[in-house]
Amino acid sequence: MTEISSPGTPARVLPALRLEHLWVGLALGLIAAFISLVPTAPHDFWWHLRAGELIATGGIPTTNRFAWAVPTDAPFVYQSWLGEWLFFQLYRLGGLQLVVFARNLLGAAAYTLVACEAYARSRSWRLAALAALLAAAMTINNFTTRTQNWSWLPFMGTLMLLGRYAEGRLAPRWLFALPLMMLFWVNAHGAFVMGLLVAGAFVVGETLRRLLRQPGALYWDQLRPLYLALAGMAAAVLVNPLGPGIVGYVRDLLGDAPSQQLVIEWQSPTPRGIAGAAFYLGVLALLAAFAFARRRPTITDVLLACGLAWQAFVGVRYVVWFGMAAMPLVAQSLARPRPAPRSSGRERGGGSGANLAVAGLLLLIVAAVQPWTKPLLGLPEAYQGLFAPVPGAPQLFTGDTPVAAVAHLRAEPCAGRIFNEMGYGSYMAWALYPSAQHYIDPRVELFDLTIWERYAAVSKGQGVPVFLAEQQVACVVLDSEKQAGLAAAMPALPGWERTLLAGRSEVWRRSDQ
Repeated sequence: MTEISSPGTPARVLPALRLEHLWVGLALGLIAAFISLVPTAPHDFWWHLRAGELIATGGIPTTNRFAWAVPTDAPFVYQSWLGEWLFFQLYRLGGLQLVVFARNLLGAAAYTLVACEAYARSRSWRLAALAALLAAAMTINNFTTRTQNWSWLPFMGTLMLLGRYAEGRLAPRWLFALPLMMLFWVNAHGAFVMGLLVAGAFVVGETLRRLLRQPGALYWDQLRPLYLALAGMAAAVLVNPLGPGIVGYVRDLLGDAPSQQLVIEWQSPTPRGIAGAAFYLGVLALLAAFAFARRRPTITDVLLACGLAWQAFVGVRYVVWFGMAAMPLVAQSLARPRPAPRSSGRERGGGSGANLAVAGLLLLIVAAVQPWTKPLLGLPEAYQGLFAPVPGAPQLFTGDTPVAAVAHLRAEPCAGRIFNEMGYGSYMAWALYPSAQHYIDPRVELFDLTIWERYAAVSKGQGVPVFLAEQQVACVVLDSEKQAGLAAAMPALPGWERTLLAGRSEVWRRSDQ
């Protein structure tokens, strides 16, 4: 314990790290380290990075560009243009390591804010640690590097500003930050809609509390800034390349048949797997906390929790927002009245040097697993085997990144159209375009359902000769695990030869041309 005193004045104690802080420090250290260890899948990374380059060098594109399954000039909305541009700027400054580090930093900061929100509601660092862990556990399948990363902090910022204002702990001027955040958010990622929904829940909930004259409800003059903030956020949404057309874009995306039917994250979560089990555990914890709460939830709390839970049950992609918003409400409901402060010097001093040493060790562990130092740690071979040998970026990207196949096609270009595994298309957009186009990629809404159905059939090995002939395909780049049927069919096709076998990747070329 360190004290500073001067003659004639009482001794003052410098703030130090208490044992209760270590609970949340341990939780956040575990979350930050886990996020840093999660490999990045190719699907929603590489094509966004290529789009960021196009935006930086020639403005925001408005058409397909990368795939030949639809016309090159087929309209496509690069709604996350700012997030893509930021990814490319980071890449230009520090390579792929810096882009992935940004994901790590944004994730750690977001769940730190989750813990802070839980503490603000419960006044308990232990409950804050539990809330952050539960929120992160239900999102462990959503920590890949993607433009959604840019939505984490605006979501938590919106939630915290509105929460503190509703509690009377912030002045109205702080609400002016909400439209400013929305200006960034609407151009960085499509999850900006969540900001409007959260603000709408606060407006409706706090208005009902006033009408019902509940204790602690905001007065009408306090509600007006809340209404203005929501109106400002709605106006800020229009400041994007599509203008008011952003509303139609969101509507069309929510009704897009291929996305809704084929993409797992648009489908309902199941209790199978750690993330799904954690989500259902979180829902049960929320219900139990509300039922036995020492502090009853407000109407706003209920609207917020139920609205986000409803969305999460509709699609896996919404679970992250439910976790971030609802777990602090669990902490609030479980919190006990705080005990009277003790008078011992140790309590006032806030702990010992040992606590600081533990905190320093946690920071050291998190720092060690960052992209530049992680390859030096000699982590288990089973973990290292998860990654593809992306040039200059070891232990960052999953093994289904077709590095060898693309290098082969760069060295020996295909003499015609390429049919490919869907996830491979993302890396091919980065590493082959514009010298070559692929058949399909993770921009799901770009391709009609009939194209996806034909792709799925060919991947299963159905109608392969007819498809390859009709589409005048000259090369096939397949994944032997995801396209086992196609991999089994290719050796039997006359006029085709395999020119590369590298792990799961195979490259086949027509030999009769």
